[in-house]
Amino acid sequence: MTRSPLGFRRAGSRLMAGLAVGLVYVAANLPAAPASLPTAPAARGSHVDATLSSATTGSLSISPAKYVGGQRLTWSGSVGHAGVRPLVLQFNMGNATGNHWSTVDGFHDQTQADGSFSFTYPAPSMFNIRYRVKAGEYVSAARVFNAKTQDLTIWVTGQTVTNTNAPARVGVDRTFGITVDTTPDNIYRSPESQGLPVLKGRTLTLQQRIDADTWRTLDTTTVGDDGRGYFTGLTAVAGVAVFRVRAEDYVTGGNQIGWAQSFPLYVLAGQTAQDWYSSLYGSVPNSSVPVNKGPSGGAQPPTSSQHYRWFPSLFDFAWEYGQSLSSPPSRGTRIQGSWTDSSTGSGRVSKFNGGLALDSKRYVGAGPGDFGTTRATLHGNSISQGRWETSIRVRNAYERGGHAYQFLVELVPADAADYDCGAHNITVANISPFSDEVGFGVRSPLYSWNGTTTAPYTPLAKAYNVAVEVANGHLTWFLNGSPVGSVTNDAALPGVPLTLRLSLVGQPGAEMDQTGVISDWQRGFPITTGQQVVSHNKLPRRGAAAPDCSAG
Repeated sequence: MTRSPLGFRRAGSRLMAGLAVGLVYVAANLPAAPASLPTAPAARGSHVDATLSSATTGSLSISPAKYVGGQRLTWSGSVGHAGVRPLVLQFNMGNATGNHWSTVDGFHDQTQADGSFSFTYPAPSMFNIRYRVKAGEYVSAARVFNAKTQDLTIWVTGQTVTNTNAPARVGVDRTFGITVDTTPDNIYRSPESQGLPVLKGRTLTLQQRIDADTWRTLDTTTVGDDGRGYFTGLTAVAGVAVFRVRAEDYVTGGNQIGWAQSFPLYVLAGQTAQDWYSSLYGSVPNSSVPVNKGPSGGAQPPTSSQHYRWFPSLFDFAWEYGQSLSSPPSRGTRIQGSWTDSSTGSGRVSKFNGGLALDSKRYVGAGPGDFGTTRATLHGNSISQGRWETSIRVRNAYERGGHAYQFLVELVPADAADYDCGAHNITVANISPFSDEVGFGVRSPLYSWNGTTTAPYTPLAKAYNVAVEVANGHLTWFLNGSPVGSVTNDAALPGVPLTLRLSLVGQPGAEMDQTGVISDWQRGFPITTGQQVVSHNKLPRRGAAAPDCSAG
């Protein structure tokens, strides 16, 4: 039987990304996108069982062996002792939690008379997480889960696929096609995505970028036996056109897999790559120095929400199963809202290892093709006063020597009418891959308050847990559970509903160093719980520069 205790659904939000110059047309009668996803698995349980039974003689196996988050798995095995007993499903996050096992809320099943069990349950999306099945004092052996990461590679049909981010070229007024591979092996996330399962019949949607916030749907097809889809009948007009493909929600046969998207594909008609780079940057960029820094590691640092007892959360996006950007939070007292993505260049927002990832381009290695700003913005769960907290780390930084991306965690007005060219924005954290400085601050139409603090390591080494508290009479910023600055001037309080925005910010007209950043979770808390804090470090008030409405 299938167990799926907690729902996630797809909100009707606009898809976001940016910059298209040339136009491409295709004739197609397009079906409507599915309106919702069915029930999804339970969030991480709050029930912790620290007892390890001495009778761990059972077994646990899963099928299929290779899977993505949200894929229907068959869990079978035995608790090692005969008798019909109620079952619970438990997980352990690894060394950081030791022998503490958390029970998955909402899961119920039972053993057969011989102590065996068999049930279906969606696959977790994280790497190196352990699960076991427990029946009273008896438990199965633990199994380590490592989900494959959904991904798509797209290219102009018939052209050679290379590990660069160079744009494709087609002839002006010539027809062409686009091929998409949903099981690619030649990608930067290897080996996490190698051996992806073929989800035959899954809908693929071809889209063209209209502006930074809008993609126009051109055509749909389905995944074939080879894991690929093919789009034909595209006609190029002189200039530049930008495409992506979405693998849509896959919810047949007990699967609960949310949609995923490719990186943007730039297609040139009537110009060379050198001409395009010159128009984009003013010149053909030089390659940066490859550094190939791997992902940060180590235990999670302290959180402000735990230290100051802000719970229960209003929302908690945990990305633990098959969620997509359109899915609501995993838990909280306000299970509502979803994320939209935006890109003015080469970047993409996606889900990776149970977190929200922003990457500047696909392929590993020094070379041109990292440009523009990529953003993820939360919609539908805003508040005027409260606390917001997230974990951020630089997942990879592959180049150094050019222009470094800045990663911003911000609170911005939820209503576009309140935006006022950034005059009400709060910078929760501003980090750079190779620096241990963390910037923060707020501005009003007339003034700004800015501060910096120094972390004991760079975000390449370990995660930063950053938070902000917006209350009557003060704003306070936190790093790794400790306050680092406050403003007590009422003029600094935005006074409008605010929402989270995560941005990988590139300099306009500049080639950037390839970077990937991940936010493992994003949480909101009410102002009425726990302890309010005002730091001894008061940020000085300065006159604000004229607002820049072009910055977004």
